[in-house]
Amino acid sequence: MESCSPKADPVKPQSADSISKPSASKSSEVHPTEIKSVDTMEDIFKSLPKEWTMLTKDGSKYIIYIPCDYQNQKIILSNHGKYALEHVIGQDAYYFKIKNIKKKRNTYVFELLDENAEKGQENVNYTLNIKDNNQAVWDVYNDERKIAGITTTDAHFESKYKTVEEPPCLE
Repeated sequence: MESCSPKADPVKPQSADSISKPSASKSSEVHPTEIKSVDTMEDIFKSLPKEWTMLTKDGSKYIIYIPCDYQNQKIILSNHGKYALEHVIGQDAYYFKIKNIKKKRNTYVFELLDENAEKGQENVNYTLNIKDNNQAVWDVYNDERKIAGITTTDAHFESKYKTVEEPPCLE
């Protein structure tokens, strides 16, 4: 048993190697993503897909559903002189000036201004929560309403979904 304890003692000097480990862990503590500066609205805007197409749940799958005499919903981000968000709902479209975009992980909050609101200018927030499967959920908030859970896909991935179009409506 005495021979075992002397062998255990020489193991302790190997802790000198652990002195080099803090420098290794120090370098592992410094990740580029952790040092990353706060994204500006312009950086966030540039990083996002610019067109989102609404998906409709059909059983266990999602489809692109186009109702009769109508269009599928789309959310479009553009920058033609000013940052804007356009929400196309059927034959109607709502245009908003983007005042700011905040990012927290995969969630983006768009602070918008509806310059054509009936009450003058109206503040509206759209929240975009991007999922891992090329899908995202948009929520819309203003003083009077909340539209929750508009499931969408980046328009570049529309071909992955079946499109179901109703025949023209009968009048």
